[in-house]
Amino acid sequence: MVVLSQKQREMQARENLILDAAQDLLLRSGYFGLTMDRIAEASDCPKGTMYQSFTSKEDVVLALACRSAEKRHALMLRAIEFRGWPRERVIALGEAFALFSRLYPDDSRILHTATGPIREKASRERNAALARIEGMAVDVLLGILNDAIDRGDLTLGNGATIEEMAFGIWALVEGGFTVIESDLPHSAFGIANPFSNVFRVFNVLADGYGWRPLFAELDWEETLAQVRRTIFPQEAQRLYGEGEWHGDNA
Repeated sequence: MVVLSQKQREMQARENLILDAAQDLLLRSGYFGLTMDRIAEASDCPKGTMYQSFTSKEDVVLALACRSAEKRHALMLRAIEFRGWPRERVIALGEAFALFSRLYPDDSRILHTATGPIREKASRERNAALARIEGMAVDVLLGILNDAIDRGDLTLGNGATIEEMAFGIWALVEGGFTVIESDLPHSAFGIANPFSNVFRVFNVLADGYGWRPLFAELDWEETLAQVRRTIFPQEAQRLYGEGEWHGDNA
């Protein structure tokens, strides 16, 4: 364990104060309403002192994204402790993403904000920090896919690669939850339970790769219930209600 000096602890506390104020401003006023002046005022921190830690408001947004990504990554690490087939562990990973999106919507919004031009304007160090956390998250998924291949559950043919499959799964989940946060599925598609829809589309994708056990070979709803009982009991009860292990489909 790294022991911080008094000065380092004070600097960390000040940075957290700045980030807390910035997060509140970002969520209330949006990216364009966020300025270094407003952050300095809200955090009661002189701008000169603030610039010692953050080069720009984009740097602040990426620092917030790092905090949010670490929170999601912690849920992911818990998810892969589920004892089951590799495909079931990906289901557990998907539940970690769903719980993160639904229980921590502010953090999820921040992650989806920290893209494109915002990253281009942030410091190299802050980009590297966020890329490191994101890389660890992708490695979790790649590890499960490699395990599936090693066990013989998954055989990739027709030039398909693990990286391609991982990208497809990641795009489905990240993209799906981003759209869900916009309320588009309900308003435009008439889908009452979009989270279950993402779950089902993943299973169609996995079946397309021939990933065993296939959807028809296992009670996947029960797998989800077991994930909630054994890995995320507190989060599941908070979201779905006491004893509602089958979630939205109970």
